[in-house]
This record gives sequence, C-alpha cells and structure tokens, in this order.
Amino acid sequence: MKRSAVLGSPIKHSLSPTIHNAAYQKLGVVASYEAHEIDSANLTSFLTEHLKEQEWNGFSLTMPLKEKICEIAKDLDLVLDSQSLRISSANTLYRQDGRWKGTSTDVTGFSFLLKPYSFDEVTIIGAGGTARAALEALDDKCLVKIVRRDEGREKKIRDAFPYRAITFIDWRDVEKAWSSPLVVLAIPIDAETKLVPSFTPPDVLLDAVYSPWLPPLSKLQIDSGKELISGVELLCAQALDQIRLMTSATFDSHDLFDFLKTTAERALTK
Repeated sequence: MKRSAVLGSPIKHSLSPTIHNAAYQKLGVVASYEAHEIDSANLTSFLTEHLKEQEWNGFSLTMPLKEKICEIAKDLDLVLDSQSLRISSANTLYRQDGRWKGTSTDVTGFSFLLKPYSFDEVTIIGAGGTARAALEALDDKCLVKIVRRDEGREKKIRDAFPYRAITFIDWRDVEKAWSSPLVVLAIPIDAETKLVPSFTPPDVLLDAVYSPWLPPLSKLQIDSGKELISGVELLCAQALDQIRLMTSATFDSHDLFDFLKTTAERALTK
C-alpha cells in the first residue's frame, strides 16, 4: 500500500491524517496517511532514509520544517519549485516522474480561500514561512503591512518580494494591525494568546491556527459577528493540492473542501 505522512513537531494535534485518510476513502484511493514527530534536527536523516523507499508518495511539512526543507533540498536531491525557493517555504513533498519535488500548497490554500474577496489593504501578523505564503497569494496591488517580532525577518521578506511596497510594524505596536479590513494571523498559538488584550475585530480575520479549537482570537472574532476564515479552512484548502499531488486523483475542489471541512470540524468537536 502506498503511504504518505505529515512531519512536524509537535505533531500530536495534527488533523492532517484525519482529513487525508477521509479523502482517500471518499475518492477510492488505496493508500494511508500517517503522522510522524520530526524536528528540524532529524529531518535530514528521516528523509534520507524514507525518500528511497518506493511505498512513499508524499510528505506534508508543518512548522518548523517548512523553512528547513529549503535549506537541505540540494543535499537530498530534492527539486523545489521556483516559488518555494523564492519565499523560502515549502510544505509539500511529492514523487513525480521518478523525482522527489517540493512546493507550497499553503500558497494555493490561501489563494483558494481569498479568491471571493477583494482587499486594498491587508495586515499579516507574523513573518515566517506561513506569512510569506500568505503574501504570495495576495494581489500585487494590495497594500501590505507585516507585524513582526524579529527585525531579522525583514530581509528575507524583502528579498522574496522586491517589487512590493511593504510596511513593517514592530510587535509592540500590534494594535495598529486591526484597522486593516483583512488581518492574517500567521503566528503560533502562544503568540496569539498574548494578542487578546489588544484585539479589535477586523472585517475579516484569517487565523492559521486551529489547535486548540477555537483559538482565542478566532472566538473573539466570531463573538463580534464579523467574518472568520478559520485555521480548519486553511488546513483543508492547502490539503487539496497535496491530495492531488500525492494521489493523482481528480475531484472538484469545492466539493472536496466542504467534505474535508465537515470532517475536520466533526473531529474537533467530539
């Protein structure tokens, strides 16, 4: 049986096995999808061993591995697409034409979720790989503000997006973020919790976190009556292309997205 897996640390909370295995069953794909606790220090040794094994179809990468894989790709003879190299973030490895390749389905996930909207201004809170994937998905004409904790992150973003006018905001001035019509939270749960006192609900909040459910700012956004694009929705949206690449299955994206979202939300509320 063909196998795929999600790699990361911590990984216990991941819903990826739940939604991918449900998708396989729905699509009639004979394969399994697992979770493996792998940190940055062990990623090279794990992939060196497992990329050689023919039963593996693909790997999903969560934090902190999305940036790490870009650093070690050449050593693994792994072909990353130009977009992933530019934004220094890849979350998907897949086998194609006898080669292992890598891409960012975070970008296509953000694009899928934001396609119905039009924003003149967006603030992204966070400056890591997920934030750069979100920025890649935004319209070039959109004004972008990025709230960051580490000034060192600025260079990597400017190098990836030299054509964009980006305003950086220091973390201590995060209250300035909420005036944008769309705010994207691309930070871990511990950082999100610290933002509760400053939070003012924007028109639309996209929160990449889904564990624990509901994350604190997602709950405040719902309670305000304003619109939330949840971390569950992002998880399911980015999984669509992962499923395509790892299984070669054909399906309607919107139908499968709705199915995955229902599956994930049911698992979270058990």
